[in-house]
Amino acid sequence: MAAISALEEADLLLAEADVKLAEDAVYTMDKVTPEWLSKVLGAHVPGAKVVKTSITGGHEGMTSRHRWKLEWNNEGQKAGLPTAIFFKATPKGKHLREMLSLLHMGERECDVYNKIQRELRGLIPKGYYAQSYPGGRHIIILEDVMESGATPHWMADMCSIKFAKAVAVSQAKLHSKFWNSDRFEKDMVWVRPHSRGFGWIWQKRLYNNSRMMFLDLDVGKELPDYVRNLIKQWDEQCVAMWEYFDRKPPTILHGDSHLGNVMENADGTASLYDWQCHFRGYGYRDLAYFTMSALTVEDCEAHERDIFDVYTNTLEEHGISINREDAWREYCLLGMERFDSAMVSLTTGGYGHAKHALLRQVRTCAYNVQKYDVAALLDRVAKTGSI
Repeated sequence: MAAISALEEADLLLAEADVKLAEDAVYTMDKVTPEWLSKVLGAHVPGAKVVKTSITGGHEGMTSRHRWKLEWNNEGQKAGLPTAIFFKATPKGKHLREMLSLLHMGERECDVYNKIQRELRGLIPKGYYAQSYPGGRHIIILEDVMESGATPHWMADMCSIKFAKAVAVSQAKLHSKFWNSDRFEKDMVWVRPHSRGFGWIWQKRLYNNSRMMFLDLDVGKELPDYVRNLIKQWDEQCVAMWEYFDRKPPTILHGDSHLGNVMENADGTASLYDWQCHFRGYGYRDLAYFTMSALTVEDCEAHERDIFDVYTNTLEEHGISINREDAWREYCLLGMERFDSAMVSLTTGGYGHAKHALLRQVRTCAYNVQKYDVAALLDRVAKTGSI
């Protein structure tokens, strides 16, 4: 723990410092040039050069995100080099780099694209280039998915049950590839468990503070006593729950699998993007995190168990053996993870998410924790180590 604390202090300093990297290091949009693009995208094609660029969209937030059009010379055109790309790059504000640096978010997403992208073909956007640097600095070039007819979702979107089931299928396909794999002790050791992740101490403190702040907001004060008491109980017992799930068969989790981080492909399937929060954990965590972000109370009442079954059936089709009733109880408990994130967003500014979408999630989570008596599930896990 002392080592993680020291690393966090160093990461904060790196985020705030004017670090001098190699002269050819490109990690902000103002450093992107046609010459650099020709080098990183066309190096394998002799003579290929980008002759013109244009920005077709984008916005500044936790990262700098922009859509670009590229025009290539004849060599580049004949080779079919990409003409529509999407950038994720280092933001301008030092304060934004703090979280990126503490959680090693750029590094984590670059690892996915540089190390296991081929194994995730069809489940994540195609990546062309990914490079990270100290202090939250990074740049990633992806395909522009909208050019292929895909529709990225936003947190505020309404999610159809058909698409929710498509997300469950894609999550299960992805999770099954690495379920209980010994690669986490070999070539995938970089996928760290939640409780040993970068920025763990800082993140734990953030969540502790946000829960208490949330209870003082009007939305928190209006919740039933059962839910308010559960949030306090969660604050005391969540570490025991994380330790319990660290003992479950691990896979690679997206880690931030809310509705705003999935896209609907032209054929109706789902893909997951924004891999900067991945960690090693239990697959049902991604599923619960998604459903609690995407479904209304009415959706849960009518379709939640069906979506759970779609995910579980897909795991079983890929050779994963599941105790379905234990998994259902675990899934119900793991919905608290999305509740936690909604509380953080509502107390720290929202991270760009629409407030009405976060309030919808609070309603859904509050309904579910009462329906499934999550307080009893949590207490059992914390005191007995069993669901």
